[in-house]
Amino acid sequence: MEFKTDYCTIIVLFLMDVAFVVWWVRMRLGLDKRWFVVPAEPFVSRGFYFALPTFTVGFAIGLVGVLLVVRDPSYANPAGDSALFLMLTGFGIMGLGFVFAYFEPAWLSPAWYCWLKREHSDILPDLAAEAHRLGRKEWLKRVRTQEDLERWVEDFRRNRRGAAGTP
Repeated sequence: MEFKTDYCTIIVLFLMDVAFVVWWVRMRLGLDKRWFVVPAEPFVSRGFYFALPTFTVGFAIGLVGVLLVVRDPSYANPAGDSALFLMLTGFGIMGLGFVFAYFEPAWLSPAWYCWLKREHSDILPDLAAEAHRLGRKEWLKRVRTQEDLERWVEDFRRNRRGAAGTP
């Protein structure tokens, strides 16, 4: 059996999928907070926390379907139907990522983000705007630990009250 370029593509796609899994785990553990700073566009910023795992799973399932097609491109065999089913299932699961991005299920949320939503949901959009204003590097310096995150929110509330002229 010769090593086709199709197999190289599959290997590259598989490695990308593994990288996405590692990336999501890092986000889930709170090690990668940078997507919170992206401007608040739907499915691009905070929604990415929730969409990434389903994109990854859907991508992996679709990849298995592509592998079946590459192995035997004729759709006249039973593997052809399985491959099509797997590819369509993969796309369906990827679509579920958009639903997750919109509804933000708590079980997919990083702990620090759950804390922000639970304790400071009244100012969450303002916090995102402030994080974006600070810039990624400066904001990440301020929120390395939970204590840093809490201090940042307190400072933000204090500055907001001061700017509004309330005691």
